[in-house]
Amino acid sequence: MKKGAMFGLDARIALAIFGALSVISGAALYSAIQQSKVVRVLVDINEYEKAVEQFMLDTGEDLSVYNTNNMVSNDLIEDPGLTGWNGPYLPYELDSGSAVHKVWLKYTIDGARIGSRKLESDLGTSSYIVCSTSPCYYWVQVPSVDNSLVRAFDVYVDGVEDPDNGKVRYLATNGNSIYYKGPLMLKQP
Repeated sequence: MKKGAMFGLDARIALAIFGALSVISGAALYSAIQQSKVVRVLVDINEYEKAVEQFMLDTGEDLSVYNTNNMVSNDLIEDPGLTGWNGPYLPYELDSGSAVHKVWLKYTIDGARIGSRKLESDLGTSSYIVCSTSPCYYWVQVPSVDNSLVRAFDVYVDGVEDPDNGKVRYLATNGNSIYYKGPLMLKQP
């Protein structure tokens, strides 16, 4: 008559096994989702970077400056009247209500912005459009990104989480924007 007790023990063991497996598979699923977000961000940034490179090859010019903080990303989509322009370089449509420095990427509410800054400076010390010493690079800024995604992106691209070194930069105190090192600017100080 002790067969019922054995069944109860078997059921508890089975429940424990299923519970452990669900925790493991849930963590693996979260990791896979996070990884796919990182790859999606990188694909969009690479597309943007290639557009800037092709623009410079075609026109022999850097993107024009919009204000002290941004370059004119619309030059990649609409002809700015430069000789050799052979765009559009990005498959996006412009939003008539948006600023000329924003391009709306697929994964973020805000638009990607592009700017340049000297490589030696961190993000907290100077304007990222001002570059007074060579080399000057374009930096693609992707705002409104979850902090955990910013850090995962940095590790994926640079192999280590470091806000001030590598191709990926971010403000350590407010890491919700990704800054990705793009091509070398044509005009150097």
